[in-house]
Amino acid sequence: MTTTPATKAMSAWRRLPRGFASILMAFMALALTGFFSGCETAEPYQQIPDSEMRARPTGTLSAGDVIQVSYPGAPELNTTQRVQANGRVSLPKVGDVSASGKSAATLQSQLTGMYASHLQNPTVLVAVETAAAGVYVSGEVNKPGKIPLDRPMTAFEAVMEAGGFGKFANPKQVVVVRNQNGKQQRYALNFDDTLRNGGSAFYLRPYDTVFVNKSRW
Repeated sequence: MTTTPATKAMSAWRRLPRGFASILMAFMALALTGFFSGCETAEPYQQIPDSEMRARPTGTLSAGDVIQVSYPGAPELNTTQRVQANGRVSLPKVGDVSASGKSAATLQSQLTGMYASHLQNPTVLVAVETAAAGVYVSGEVNKPGKIPLDRPMTAFEAVMEAGGFGKFANPKQVVVVRNQNGKQQRYALNFDDTLRNGGSAFYLRPYDTVFVNKSRW
């Protein structure tokens, strides 16, 4: 029978110890995985300017926000209001009041002054129940979905609000997608650095999307 190179190779493979053969096969599989991974096209990420990482003033009310207005001296007036499209809320005894663009504390102070002539105890408390603006967290997190942006929030904090990293998450590959001037900007973050050494925080803007990639291993 004619002996071919393929026949010789197969015969040599069969003579290898079983454990060594398994290790060799695993090594070959890893090498092939690395080869094909290297052939993948890199995603186009934007270099992150400092201006895009910094927090912008937040906490001001806007249309769609739901607020609770409480009256310690007259609890029967307590009400929950949604800021209307025109930026106003309708309150007992004082009627429509402009709320959009003001912080909850500023509106609270204004209302306390307005109720001075209506209530013996004019103290008014304002709290945000639901913020209309939010960010979206998806990918390998435990509770993907919308996170209210009712305070300055970093991308890392948003992931924690979404239940933290999932079982197969890769903290080194987190992407923030931001719509800016009609264009989508993509920023790559490495939370492994954040967990190990801290570093600069990336603050989110309304309607940003945070996507946590899946680990390859």
